[in-house]
Amino acid sequence: MERVYDSKAENKIIRRLFLKSEISWGVSDFSKAIGPMIDLVFVSQFIGIDGVTVLGFMAPLIMFFELIGSAVANGARNKVSSMIGAGKLDIANRVFSDALIMSGGLSALMALLAFVFSTGLAFVLGAREPGVAQMTQQYIRGYLIGFPFYTLTRVITPFLQIEGQYQRVNTTSILTTVIDIAADSVAVFVLHGGMFEIGLATSAGYIIPFFVSASYYMGKKSPSVFKLSFKGFNPKLCIEMLRLGAPMGITKGSNSIAGLIINNMLTSFNMPYLVAAHGVFSQITVFVRAAWYAPADTLMAFAGVFVGEEDRDSIKLVQRLSLLHSLIMTTLITLLLSVFCDSIVSVFLNTDKPEALELASQCIRISCLSLPFHTIVYNFNNYLMGIKRLRFANIYSFLIECGNLVPITLLMLGFIGYQGAWISKIINMIGLSLIAVIYIRMNKGGKSFSDKMLLMPDDFGTTEENEIAVIASSTQEIEELSKLAIAFAMEHGADKKRAMSYGLITEELSVFLAEHGFKDGKEHHINARLVAKDDDLIIRVRDDCKPLNLKDYYRALLETPEIEDDEITLAIIFKSAKDVKYTATFGANNLIVRV
Repeated sequence: MERVYDSKAENKIIRRLFLKSEISWGVSDFSKAIGPMIDLVFVSQFIGIDGVTVLGFMAPLIMFFELIGSAVANGARNKVSSMIGAGKLDIANRVFSDALIMSGGLSALMALLAFVFSTGLAFVLGAREPGVAQMTQQYIRGYLIGFPFYTLTRVITPFLQIEGQYQRVNTTSILTTVIDIAADSVAVFVLHGGMFEIGLATSAGYIIPFFVSASYYMGKKSPSVFKLSFKGFNPKLCIEMLRLGAPMGITKGSNSIAGLIINNMLTSFNMPYLVAAHGVFSQITVFVRAAWYAPADTLMAFAGVFVGEEDRDSIKLVQRLSLLHSLIMTTLITLLLSVFCDSIVSVFLNTDKPEALELASQCIRISCLSLPFHTIVYNFNNYLMGIKRLRFANIYSFLIECGNLVPITLLMLGFIGYQGAWISKIINMIGLSLIAVIYIRMNKGGKSFSDKMLLMPDDFGTTEENEIAVIASSTQEIEELSKLAIAFAMEHGADKKRAMSYGLITEELSVFLAEHGFKDGKEHHINARLVAKDDDLIIRVRDDCKPLNLKDYYRALLETPEIEDDEITLAIIFKSAKDVKYTATFGANNLIVRV
């Protein structure tokens, strides 16, 4: 057993888990983005530049359609994670059911209204020329068939992750892309179809993967702890989920509004290829956004865990990792787009119009300079969401996508013409980065900038002498934890009885995770962190084993076996503790108990 007085050993687990989580988020983001990119290639090569213009008009509408799924999914994940550790299975099930009912009902209603009013919707999006307007209407109708299934898949995904079904999540993401490519090929080469068939192909990529995700919850023999129930629908719970997921919903909604306004601004220049050029960069941005989304999403997930543990050093570590990884990737992408700009444009714009190619190249070459600043902006915004600073997160999310961008674009278009649309992206991101830095500097907690970045009060966390971190890699080493915990508790004022209980609880938690995770024969580590905070003794146990089966967790939580007077079980621990939390974060089981 390795006892550590600094965070180096614990950081080994955190770095490994962060990278694993980051890759998982990246695969998910990339799989979602590659479908629209393939659509762009097929449309450019086989339908023409008018089809590319349609996709440019559709970008803000699709972002608006994603609003419901994103908001509900994030709100449900935040809500249900707080229910899991405490064993509130009834409420967790209600969150699961109401999230699906609400998102399914709202997305179906939106799809119906958009289908009926697709002609007027195409006009609002900026499609004025009759041929392009008709193609836009056709794509809307084809896309809407699968839209409710896409929303439901987004909402199911965090529940699958909570239950450790990461392979199913990744399979669903990859399957979406594969089906979309296959359906696009059929639409073009077999059906010789137009934009309706392309939209329908996208729908096929949403419908089939939904049933792959949902199949985990179907049938009486389902291993899931979550069961869909229409009885007991709770509107107040739905409102709370929407509140918790509001920052993500505001991001999507603001992006949609800004895209709609900017497309109409560009249309007013009466330059036929301007929207198509802007649409190419928008699609490329979606394609590469995993470079900043994956680190920032991972930061948001880990920050929520570490704030609950009051672990300053671990928060600082994941902040550094997220910023570094994102900066490296966005800088590399910026260089690639700058160097290979003309070659990229020739792939996505199959046209003999040199002015169209020049506009698209110009847009990419200038706009890509904004990408490195996404590192600061999205890491800051996601960290705000992770630590539940929702009020400012809502404001900042609006500023990112609309509040800053639209006024800046309007001013730049007035001063320097259509190129102002490209330059405004750079100015917007620089301005938002400055806002983030100023907000951090104004934080009263901490003296150094790295301390201020935590956005926490000075009394957050603990001092070095009030915590011990231990790494164990075998059940034999875990047994030594009990003696260490007893000594630690007595050093911090606990009487013998309380210290003995603290030691037994520490050992029992570690053995519980070890028996669960060490069975596969692979090398694993369990990290126990013992903390004295105010009048509390805190135990945090984390492993890098496979995710805990929640049915086993609840069985341990609720069991009431006959026991001897001096025996302790998990059921007793959970019922007598001041607070118990369990979270699963991409391969890490985290149990926190306050005694």
